[in-house]
Amino acid sequence: MKNRRTRFSGIKATLREFLAYQVKHPPRLYIEWMLFVVAALIFCGIALHNQWFWRVNYTLYDAALQQFHRPPPDDIVILAIDDGDISRIGQWPWPREIHARAIDRLTEAGARAVLMDILFNEPDRLTLETDEILADAIRRNGRVVLPLIHAKTPGGSREQLPISPLIHAAAALGHIHSEVDLDGIIRSTYLFEGLGEARWPHASLALLKLIDPQSASRYPGARAPEPFFRGANAWQRQNWFHIPFFGPPGHFKNYSYAHWVTGEIPLDLVRNRVVFIGTVATGLGDAHPTPVSGFSRPMPGVEISAHTFEALRLGFNLRMLPTAVSWMLFSAMLLFLFAAYFRLRPGPAVIVTMTMLIVGYYSAEIFLHLTQRIIQPASFLLAAILAYPLWSWRRLAMALRFLEQENLLLRQQPEALSPDDPLTHSPPIEPVSRSIEALRDTREHLEIARREHEAFLNFLSHDMRSPQSSIIALIEMRRQGHSHLTDDECFEKIEQYARKTSRLADEFVMHAKALQLIPSALKELELTAIIDEALDEIWPLAAKRNITLRRNYDCEAFVLGHPALLTRALFNLVHNAIKFSPEDSEVNVSVIDDHDFWRVAVQDQGVGLSQEAQQRLLGLPESHSSSTETGLVLGLALVRTVISRHGGSLKINSAPGEGATFSFRLFKIGE
Repeated sequence: MKNRRTRFSGIKATLREFLAYQVKHPPRLYIEWMLFVVAALIFCGIALHNQWFWRVNYTLYDAALQQFHRPPPDDIVILAIDDGDISRIGQWPWPREIHARAIDRLTEAGARAVLMDILFNEPDRLTLETDEILADAIRRNGRVVLPLIHAKTPGGSREQLPISPLIHAAAALGHIHSEVDLDGIIRSTYLFEGLGEARWPHASLALLKLIDPQSASRYPGARAPEPFFRGANAWQRQNWFHIPFFGPPGHFKNYSYAHWVTGEIPLDLVRNRVVFIGTVATGLGDAHPTPVSGFSRPMPGVEISAHTFEALRLGFNLRMLPTAVSWMLFSAMLLFLFAAYFRLRPGPAVIVTMTMLIVGYYSAEIFLHLTQRIIQPASFLLAAILAYPLWSWRRLAMALRFLEQENLLLRQQPEALSPDDPLTHSPPIEPVSRSIEALRDTREHLEIARREHEAFLNFLSHDMRSPQSSIIALIEMRRQGHSHLTDDECFEKIEQYARKTSRLADEFVMHAKALQLIPSALKELELTAIIDEALDEIWPLAAKRNITLRRNYDCEAFVLGHPALLTRALFNLVHNAIKFSPEDSEVNVSVIDDHDFWRVAVQDQGVGLSQEAQQRLLGLPESHSSSTETGLVLGLALVRTVISRHGGSLKINSAPGEGATFSFRLFKIGE
């Protein structure tokens, strides 16, 4: 837990340092990206607030609503006055006795309730007795809802109610208005309207109150907004209600009104059912385009009322998602999209863009079905469509400018490729800059590897030639009789030089093997066991010089590593410590818990190293290294390569006359 917390703190510190650097030295690409994001978010917010793309939003809403299909309920029946009925009975309007006969048959059949979507706002032009006959029929039924309308006259708005006898006979009155949007399509209505006060419910809501008051109570009259014009002629509306059409025209069961009046339709077909009566004939003009019908097949007003009634009964209440909430949602999606543009290459960025466009397109349907909220994604879709080409253009322009600057920099100062050069840029995040930076780093690493390899070969070939030359010289001197050495002494020297050559060749092979080490070749091992193996191997040399090897570790340290290479690297470190330590001294080998790492330190009591010598040992082997340091450089070349392939680095802590400590760190595992 402690290590995990330490690691997390380190990540946060690194992130804070990076952000602080970017705030103080913001590259131009970051500034353009931030301006681009801010502009897109502002555009999206203004477009939402001002409804710039209402037509596109309506189209998406209509497409989502067409998937809102529900099977028609069995208890709703429409008695439709169609063209055939007009031809059969005669010119419209029909005598009131016909409607009275229809109501009486509904009463006899036991219909649950009736909504007559027919205006009776004027007395019968032939005789007033027929009005009383119709009023009596409505009164006997007791569950008939009659409509009223909003009439606009030169004198202003007025409520056009049914004639007085019918008002007193009806169980309820309700308005039958629907809201026509700017594109001429009906998508909504207001549940309450009225002159001076929104007191009249929609006829469908009034019908629902008759048969299911509990369901109707879900739609109480809300406080009306402040009217633009006050006074008796101000028409008030409240409770905006979006109609969730459950199917195209003809969705509900319907029968001929004339056939019902003449008794050709059995009473059982309307028994215990909710009946809607209205005109569907072409010449009567009561048909309107809706999201599920369009202009080619308009929906009769009576069927719109039936859809409204069914939606109210089922508890549907589609509402607009607040503009602020929509803007925050689309802002989050745009931020994700722009972050992807900044981090990803063009191919994956196209996939992310297409995914976000699909999500944005279907967001209207998802929100409508899951939350009964209406979302307006047009501004987000347009921003997402424009974002990719615009940002690609800016990224390409920045990439070309970046390449031109790099080419100019290389022509003027080739060594500027070094990441330590002050002219190099901060670590990039954007893909193009990141790729160029990666190429720069690769070139630098290759150059370092080439120079180190050449220097190592030069040292190795020089040292390998030296013992061979000594052997040849001994043999020539012995052959010519000029050597003062005995045979045993001569053979001992030749053996010494041969062993040195063999050791250098072995060093070269191990170094080549270390250079080819890949991460997949590493395996879990216990570090102290590797150290013990190296110390046991070198103990005879330490004992020969009376040097004590002290082991300062008493815990298990698990790491990922290559056993043979790590053993050889530790052997070289301890060998160098023994080689440059005086007799009767100590060499301490320690394993230290260093947060997320195990740190291995080899400390001697030798003559120590100057700062210049430390830099030469940790850098590339140079031709002007002293003879005393040559052997040390050769041994450390393998150590540095092995440690770097294990993800670590070699460090030296020393001063002249105070000994030296060579250390490196390896990542912990198993915690």
